Amino acid sequence: MIHFWELLKRGHLLLWLLITILPPLLIAYLSIYKSMPFTIKHVSNFYCMFGMLAAVLHPLYFVNRDYSTKVVSLINNSRRNRLHYVISNYILSMLIALFYASIGIILLVIVKNFGVEGALTLKFIIGFLFNIILLVTTYFALGYLMVLYGVHIGIIYTILTALLLFIHNIFSNILETIQNENAKKFIENLPIYYYPALVGSKPFSFSQYIIGIIIICLITLWIFTKNLRNRY
Repeated sequence: MIHFWELLKRGHLLLWLLITILPPLLIAYLSIYKSMPFTIKHVSNFYCMFGMLAAVLHPLYFVNRDYSTKVVSLINNSRRNRLHYVISNYILSMLIALFYASIGIILLVIVKNFGVEGALTLKFIIGFLFNIILLVTTYFALGYLMVLYGVHIGIIYTILTALLLFIHNIFSNILETIQNENAKKFIENLPIYYYPALVGSKPFSFSQYIIGIIIICLITLWIFTKNLRNRY
């Protein structure tokens, strides 16, 4: 919670929230007042475009700061503290994910009441919430793992930005050219495709949630193992 309040006091959270909210508000404005064919899913997708990147980078900023300033050597002075440190960072990641999901849901309810077309069902809202928490935690864990291996933070940010904003578009173009159904299903069940592509569109399928949970468990186990072995 201390880190969360630090983000608020420094203005990082509010700045990224402003960057996140402006595109979906523009889409909502065009839909309501200019009669352009945008729906509630366009609003949610534009919210997730920058919102998910921000939600991943916020907790990663603190992990990188601890490692780059060597503060982590004071924290990770016992096996128990190392485990607690990892868990606390995961909790921060999930809190930030929950914050962005909540703001997104409030935004969707407001623009829906102002007249944006499209169904805003309870199923969609619950899926939106779980999608965001799973995506943010997974990509944060991936960035955390790269920090543990000493990858430069600039490279980590670049990789995460590419994964969240661009790579899934490449897979979307590939899907349009593939005729083989098995190959299509394989790509559609790759987290690097369906996480950013579907996070704001609809709830993931049951198999996609299972795949996502398995992957986050594997990355987390890897992080625990690496963190216990590292010398500071």
